[in-house]
Amino acid sequence: MRIAIAGVSGECSTFSHDIMREPIFDVTRGQELLDHYEWDDRLGDLVADVEWVPIMRAATGAGGPVDPEFYDRAEAEILEGLKANLPYDGVYLDIHGALNVLGRTRLEERFVGRVREIVGDDTVISVSMDPHGNFSEELAEYVDLAACYRHAPHIDRLQTRDRAVTQLIETIHRGVKPKKAWVRVPVLLPGERTSTLFEPATSVFGALIPAIERFGILDVNLWCGFPWADEDRNAAAVFATGDDEAAIVAAAEHIARGYWDARADFGITSPHYGTWDEALDFVLSGAQRPVYLSDAGDNVTAGGSGDITVALTRTLQRTDVIASGARFLFAGLVDEPSLDAAIEAGVGATITRAIGAVVDERYAPAVPGIWTVEKLIDGIYGEGIVGAVVSSGTVSVSLQRYRQRFVGAADPATPAFAMIGLAYTDVSPYDVVVVKNGYLFPNQRETSGSEFMAFTPGGTDLDFDRLTFERVWRPIFPLDRDFEADLTPTVLEVKAREFGTQGA
Repeated sequence: MRIAIAGVSGECSTFSHDIMREPIFDVTRGQELLDHYEWDDRLGDLVADVEWVPIMRAATGAGGPVDPEFYDRAEAEILEGLKANLPYDGVYLDIHGALNVLGRTRLEERFVGRVREIVGDDTVISVSMDPHGNFSEELAEYVDLAACYRHAPHIDRLQTRDRAVTQLIETIHRGVKPKKAWVRVPVLLPGERTSTLFEPATSVFGALIPAIERFGILDVNLWCGFPWADEDRNAAAVFATGDDEAAIVAAAEHIARGYWDARADFGITSPHYGTWDEALDFVLSGAQRPVYLSDAGDNVTAGGSGDITVALTRTLQRTDVIASGARFLFAGLVDEPSLDAAIEAGVGATITRAIGAVVDERYAPAVPGIWTVEKLIDGIYGEGIVGAVVSSGTVSVSLQRYRQRFVGAADPATPAFAMIGLAYTDVSPYDVVVVKNGYLFPNQRETSGSEFMAFTPGGTDLDFDRLTFERVWRPIFPLDRDFEADLTPTVLEVKAREFGTQGA
């Protein structure tokens, strides 16, 4: 049994001024790519007769659109590698669902469609994806199997990849592809409203496994869609697979109906939320330390540029906040030139310069000051120095070379690929930690005394009224509210449903 492995993944906000270029991607090939998944240990005898053909995978987190020149090279390498090693019984594709290349749309559809052209209809294609990606009808037509995370934060990343590959191998052994049912749900909500740690998402996503058992199907998956990209494909979707057509249709409609009916109940998944001034008022109200404040409009885990200075600027303007003596850490401000200046100056020295707003100064300019270099932060993957903590009075800022979340490497929701440029530092000296993400990640929540999610402006603004949508397929909730959804699933054609194996 011959199975190829490949993928290009990223989560791209078209409202962000950031452009994701080659250095931010973790590119793996050959044996290194295969070893990454640890399937011999995780899946045991199931993979004993598999001849793996690991081609290449380029993976990153979230940001703005991808540099076209890099994307074209990555896609070409994968497609040429697939052609050179034909034939295959199966292909496993590790993708996200919210990839965008500057000036283009529908990237996963283009990529997976080209893979299908190369490998042919007999080859089984299985994908693993993120529920904050998009699963369009076109994409559903190209694939035979799909597995999507069931948790947000995504603590089931490895298990989801295992599920995609397990179903792929079992389908190849059977020699019969499952039938497919797909339905678009006209809802577009951010992860900050659909975290499975809170209702109604706990119950809506919790209904997936019981539905598999209830309807006697192979699998059913739910995507929320990606709200910070203006594309016609962006929306929630459900995809069900199995041998009984009536059962997969019923299962898909059941899950879709559950999500649709709960649409107005998905609230912000933080006990406290509001404007940045309200966040600062929350700090002054005696909130339990350390207080974690989410600068949600510049969420680097959803596409924010990571350099927007609205929160830092306003905090320094608030004389009552400064007079309180509360020690702030603004964690993860992306500013490579200022980081290089801090490195050159050295620990204990000062740098006089304006920081932040390197690529996005729409909402606030760079923040001037005399900053003392407190600490330099080494990368955990041998990248050299990736961060520096600088301070001015009671306000410290951790500067970063790369746009990365502020978590420790052992966070349960850490992506299953190298987080190039991770620049975590000890938060114990601080009363307030400002992070550039939306909902808190497990390590952040564990160390927090209290939390507040701030609706700041940026490429991941939670206030949709401040964003301009021109291409999204309307009507769609919450941009539109007075309409009824057609949740009738579409049964998709399965080409070459009965097939023969290509390899050993």
